[in-house]
Amino acid sequence: MSHLTEKTQELLVLPREERALACMREIFLMHPTAMAAELSAQRLVSLPRCTSNAGMSLIAHPGLGKSLLGQRWQTQSCKSNSTWAGKVIYIDLVQNQANLNIMKLFLAEVGRKFYKRPLTLSYRDIALAQQLIKENNVRAVFIDEVPLLSQILSQKRLYGEHGAIKGLSGPDWQLNVMLSGTPDGLREVFSNDATLMTRFNLRKAGLTAWESDYEGESFVNGYLCYMPLNQKSIVNRVLLKNLSDCARTTTTENGDQLEYRSRRAVVDILREACRMVVESGQEYINAESILNAWSSMQGVNKALKILKTRP
Repeated sequence: MSHLTEKTQELLVLPREERALACMREIFLMHPTAMAAELSAQRLVSLPRCTSNAGMSLIAHPGLGKSLLGQRWQTQSCKSNSTWAGKVIYIDLVQNQANLNIMKLFLAEVGRKFYKRPLTLSYRDIALAQQLIKENNVRAVFIDEVPLLSQILSQKRLYGEHGAIKGLSGPDWQLNVMLSGTPDGLREVFSNDATLMTRFNLRKAGLTAWESDYEGESFVNGYLCYMPLNQKSIVNRVLLKNLSDCARTTTTENGDQLEYRSRRAVVDILREACRMVVESGQEYINAESILNAWSSMQGVNKALKILKTRP
């Protein structure tokens, strides 16, 4: 099974039902723009500490992997054998919409990772957090979906959260702050605060959408290396076209409608296609598998197709 990774080959001994579910496990596959963004982040974190520390922006449309990349940076940087110059703390604003307080979320995460309890905004805990950051070589914080602040908070509270972002990169904390968001969302954030723009928008990285080109084909082939299929799949021009048609989505940028293929959609369709061919015993995917998976995901099964074709 040379078409599979070594760990994926170990899954082939599982019963068919378990192997089908293994196709749905979470896998983050690096691609050129994600690799470039990671290199930029690593170079940022390696900078010496100063009174005003540089930051960066990670800009991408929905479904292109901003959150997964931020979580990956936290995981990779916290490993004992990490190649990162320091650790990264990840803060997810989407999961904390009811409590959008960056400093409170940051302190709680520091406490969970390096102390026996989440830390609070008390003077004692703040001093403890600064000590823990130095002892554990924490050098950066990744704030995911930062445009959410302006969509939910009042203007007064928004100024306070922007001040907290600046404070984390200042002399007391000396952290590199990474902000993620959509192009329109970050454009609005920076247009309302020149300090944020000059400090966090000079260094930036973007994540590209999936396309049915050479890189897109490599992405599909790379992902299939992690799918426990007994036979090598047939990835050709027709499969890529079907995948491109099914994964098509639209968003708004600068007031205009923009069509693109999100990598999240591509991965979801591939996983469903692999799951279905394991369940059916086919053990490989082809162009038809993509259409079958898409029909299943859209709630169109064989019974419904028969019903529609009856006179």
